[in-house]
Amino acid sequence: MTSHFSRREFLQTSATAAGALVASNAILLESDRAMASTAPVPPSDRLRFASIGVGMQGSPLLDTAVHLPGVECIQACDLYDGRHTLARELTGRTDLPVTRRYQDVLNNKDVDCIIAAVPDHWHKKIVIDAVNAGKDIYCEKPMSHTAAEGVAMADAQKKTGRIVQIGSQRVSSALESDSVRRQERIPFPLGRSSSIRPIR
Repeated sequence: MTSHFSRREFLQTSATAAGALVASNAILLESDRAMASTAPVPPSDRLRFASIGVGMQGSPLLDTAVHLPGVECIQACDLYDGRHTLARELTGRTDLPVTRRYQDVLNNKDVDCIIAAVPDHWHKKIVIDAVNAGKDIYCEKPMSHTAAEGVAMADAQKKTGRIVQIGSQRVSSALESDSVRRQERIPFPLGRSSSIRPIR
């Protein structure tokens, strides 16, 4: 099937879609600050996390997490020096400990949980190693490359009882979970729409 889009129509449609995408990020994806407590959190109740991977997916996760009340990033891990600098900028801590070895994060007894945004082929190893080290972990999608990897990850979680969440920024956001709960129709750019419903 061929499309008879003129160059002008293509550019207009692309510009509209890009504008809608930028607007949706600015308007729809803001975290709901009303849901977060503004009460001071005593240091003994603070959640101390480490970020493994501070690249394209990890840096927005880190930036969002450090602005949550009662949450503190105490270590970052990435292979690249520039991302060590970025982690320090995002956290506002020039003294933030950084490393290239994720095992250093797992061995840090002060780390309560981990945010992992690493290449897909590392997901299984990091999730299993994290739960075996007694750490809760949020890992970006996809969970695994194969069903067998997913089963191994689930088995490690069951064995250790640690919390494991696999997701993506938008699907894991308060906006999306609220929309799913209310089963609203969500408008999409270019006139399409989709019903979002919980999986049963």
